[in-house]
Amino acid sequence: MKAKIAVIYKSTYGHTKKYAAWISEALGADLFKKAAADSEMLKQYDIIIYGGSLYASKINGIEFVAKNQSKCLVVFTVGLTDPQTTDFADIMTNSFSDPNIQPNKVFHFRGGLQSDKLGFIHRNLLKLLRVAVAKKPDSELSEIEKIIKHVYGKNVDYTDKETIQPLINYVKEELT
Repeated sequence: MKAKIAVIYKSTYGHTKKYAAWISEALGADLFKKAAADSEMLKQYDIIIYGGSLYASKINGIEFVAKNQSKCLVVFTVGLTDPQTTDFADIMTNSFSDPNIQPNKVFHFRGGLQSDKLGFIHRNLLKLLRVAVAKKPDSELSEIEKIIKHVYGKNVDYTDKETIQPLINYVKEELT
């Protein structure tokens, strides 16, 4: 019997959606926006892959899967910073507060910024952050502050289809 896999995502500006589509295609998995998924639906799947952007020190929309035990939960995050140099410990703690419901595996991918598509709140928050970091020397900035300082007002896309391969390999190993 073939395992049933669902890829569920919450995307604000499209980067998470792009990764979710790539993952779904590579695994032959069903693809759902978070808004179209419910707790009953989760029970039908052997593997749930959830993707969300990093927002306010949490994974966007993660409460949905964090409240529902699944057979195998794989999570991917999408953010502006380089996953190789970012510490995700606080984000994971904030996203999964119940020690009994934890993901089997987590992967982190790099997204982007579409300054010309930012909503009012995000545009103004970014502007406030930009002002706060503008006068600091780069040596005193955190990684996210450096990115904000240097890409503010630009459109940048760091998505890379090749980076999903470790997630794909992990899920395929889980199936054997």
